[in-house]
Amino acid sequence: MIPALAHIGHETPRGRRRGRSVARKTADAIGRALTEVLVNDETASRPGLMQRLDPRVSLLSIVLFSVTTTLVHSVWVLVALIGVTLVLAAASRVPVASFVAKVWASAGLFAVLIAAPAATRLVTPGPTVVPLGALSLTSTGLVGAATLVARVVAGAGFALLVVWTTRWTDTLRALSALHVPEVMVTTLAMTQKQIVTLLRTVEQIHLARESRALTQGTTAENRSWVVGRMAFVTRKSLKTVDDVYDAMLARGFTGTVRSVTRMRAKPADWLWSSACLLACAVVLAADRAVWPR
Repeated sequence: MIPALAHIGHETPRGRRRGRSVARKTADAIGRALTEVLVNDETASRPGLMQRLDPRVSLLSIVLFSVTTTLVHSVWVLVALIGVTLVLAAASRVPVASFVAKVWASAGLFAVLIAAPAATRLVTPGPTVVPLGALSLTSTGLVGAATLVARVVAGAGFALLVVWTTRWTDTLRALSALHVPEVMVTTLAMTQKQIVTLLRTVEQIHLARESRALTQGTTAENRSWVVGRMAFVTRKSLKTVDDVYDAMLARGFTGTVRSVTRMRAKPADWLWSSACLLACAVVLAADRAVWPR
């Protein structure tokens, strides 16, 4: 056997035992991110409760629930609002397990980390529940931390419902119909397109390296290669922004986003809006009853 080939044959199994290369792991992670974008579009096309609503009504109702969440002080009422998000997710044919995982991954864990110090005696004095010396947990602190976490989780759940049950183009159209400044809508639209394009570019770069590499390389080599690719993608994104803007100007772009989608509120939308207003009023009344001023 040729010595070089013998060396390659010896390295490949060892590389497999060490696991996937950095390029392979990165390409897989980017592939999962792109798949989630496509899955969101597929979920928004399902015949669920939120999908049947006019995008403007859906957006306004979720904003109403989110504002109500910020006004609630009782942790039990906030827990009930979290239950409402789960019910709406199930009624909209959104996978409840995935919904819960996304909410906790995006906001829940972060809220726990932020609220944890507030549960200690150092930050919030009160009756000690769990004695841990200087870091003893107080009942007042635990209630405050639980309230903060529940409020963040409920708000994130309502926001995620909009993302999963409304197509991105319909969301942008609803924002325009609600008189959100066009520059903000245009920025959101271009940002989403640019992110997806750059994700595909990075995935292709890593797959190309994976298909041409015989060994995984050292940690220093992988780090140097990743830094170089980051610089390349940054330069490419800046150039793409200029090219896209020049192309838009050449085609007569004036700053107004046009859409062929016509939105019409149906009787069911008005009924849903009334039900949301009533539900929010009931929630605030229940909060006053549980948490008197």
